Amino acid sequence: MKKTLILFGALALSLTTSAQSGTVVYNETMKLEIHLEGAGAEMENMFPKERTSAKLLHYSEKASLFLNGPKNEEQEVTEEMAGGGSMVIKIDEPDEQVYFDIEKQMVTEQRDFMSRMFLIELNADTMAWKLTGNRREILGYPCMEAFYIRDSVKTIAWFTPSIPVSTGPAKYHGLPGLILEVNVNDGKRLITAASVTPGDVS
Repeated sequence: MKKTLILFGALALSLTTSAQSGTVVYNETMKLEIHLEGAGAEMENMFPKERTSAKLLHYSEKASLFLNGPKNEEQEVTEEMAGGGSMVIKIDEPDEQVYFDIEKQMVTEQRDFMSRMFLIELNADTMAWKLTGNRREILGYPCMEAFYIRDSVKTIAWFTPSIPVSTGPAKYHGLPGLILEVNVNDGKRLITAASVTPGDVS
């Protein structure tokens, strides 16, 4: 079942031979808040403060598939301990994926829970984006800034009308152009495009 969503998404994307298709490589940085109590509190500073990983978005006019990058590996932090020993702290990243049917506005998520894979299908969220009028370039693409606020969390997105595909990384969508950067809650989650490769996805 682990590969079900990849195969389903790849098949749907391969059926589209549009010029508005391609692959985006993103770098995603997540701030980590690890709080330990009692005897483990002194180990709190040993844990990393953030996790950075590579992500892929395969997109077309009809659908997109967001998944871990091919070189994405678990992070390791090695701490030297008294007495000459060492402790290795590993941060495992689940194989979670998001398939977005742009035409039907349906999202299918693959989630890893208790070492089991689940597929969850639901209607795409309506994101009440507001344009700010700010502009900048990302990877040579002219981009416009938009934001929305939900449950006191502010999400800022930069999208490019030069690629008129209404999708983006993770579950972010709903703008008149491909989203190349997402900033959630002032950098607690930052997803930034590292490269864009136009072309048919197969």
